This record gives sequence, C-alpha cells and structure tokens, in this order.
Amino acid sequence: MALDEEPTSTATYWPSLAASQAAGTFWRCRCGEMNPGDYDTCHFCQHPQPDLQPSVRAGTVFTPTATDMEGEYAGVLVASIGEDGDAIALTHAKNRALEALDGYFREICGQPNLLDDATRPLSDAYYFLDSGYGVFTRRGDGGWHLTPAGEDTRGAVPVTWFRHPAGPVPSPYARHHTGQEQLPTL
Repeated sequence: MALDEEPTSTATYWPSLAASQAAGTFWRCRCGEMNPGDYDTCHFCQHPQPDLQPSVRAGTVFTPTATDMEGEYAGVLVASIGEDGDAIALTHAKNRALEALDGYFREICGQPNLLDDATRPLSDAYYFLDSGYGVFTRRGDGGWHLTPAGEDTRGAVPVTWFRHPAGPVPSPYARHHTGQEQLPTL
C-alpha cells in the first residue's frame, strides 16, 4: 500500500481492487501486484496493463461477434472480404444469407441489389453462394482471417460465402426447366 493511502477510504485503490476481484476483472502486473480491471497502468510500478484478452492475440481462433463484422442484417452477421465484392454471412442457411447479404449490399454499398444489377432477379445470386464452415483467426493488427474448414473442426462456425459474379449465371443453372422437356431416350 502506498504511504498516502487510507485502506478504508472508498476513493482508493483497495476498494476498487476488491470490487474487481469479486467481478473477476482484475489483472496481475509483471511486478506481481494485482490491479483493478479499470486501471490502465499498475498502481505500484506504473507499467502499462498487458493485453489480457485472448481474442486480440494474433493466431487466436475465435467466434466473431457484431464488433468483428460490418453489420447485422435480417439477424445475420455480414462482412465484406477482399476488394472485388465478395462477402460472407455467418449462417449455413443460404436463404437467410441471401437476404442478409442483399440488405448489406443495398445499405452499405449503395447497390440496387446484391448483384448490383436492378434488371437481374435476386434469385440469380443464389448460384454464387457457397455454404460451409470456417475458422476465424485473429491477425496481429486486430483484424481476422477466415479459413474454410470442416464442420467438426474446433472453433468452426457456419459461413456462407458470396463470390461476386463477373458475368451471367453459370451455364448449368441458366436453363430454367418447365417440366415439359423430353428426357433423352437410351
């Protein structure tokens, strides 16, 4: 205890430390002393508080929250990836991803729809969605990297990727079946 401190005063370090210990928010300095969670430097040696949050250490696997993504649309977290219009939605349901991504591209990007083409039906975008799982890893600058992974991979979360189309709907999907076509005979 510093010489000028009164241990029973509510305006001192000790009551703050006791409250932080009770709440589990205290931190231990490299000098060995404990400090209240709201102190940014050690009360005793004045060393700055180390970064104790594992989610901000480079290489840490984490589950994204709203603060990690660019927005929440239709109840789904969304973020852009790269510079060419690709994006992700944190859901495995393509219909929910389509709705969320369309809202994101309309509101944030100012596009008429997800495909940036008011003449194309939104259903065309369905063919540019790829659902699966991914692992989010924290980068040293506080950002993140997403790696596709299997469902059973530790830390994997459901993700739907949107690969921005460079042209028309892929050929196998462009034909609309009416039910009147003749099947080839063998």
